[in-house]
Amino acid sequence: MESLEGKLGKHGGTILIVPTAEFQDRISGASEKGIVHSGLAYTMEHSARQSMCTVMKYNLGLDLRTAAYVNAIEKVFKVYNEADVTFT
Repeated sequence: MESLEGKLGKHGGTILIVPTAEFQDRISGASEKGIVHSGLAYTMEHSARQSMCTVMKYNLGLDLRTAAYVNAIEKVFKVYNEADVTFT
């Protein structure tokens, strides 16, 4: 909240951030280390699932490294495409 107010609240307004009840339940009693590990586990699970989908989509066998490269390239392409950036 302080970081956002420092950047965006320059016109005298405050920025109020209130956690949802679901989020509050998940973090109550959790340590900082536990929160970081939970976020990392979620990210790794999502990346692994995405890599496996890419492996199947492009019939890459067990080549997870290539699948990770393909995922990265597709993400970059998506950002450029959505920003209407064209290459000539």
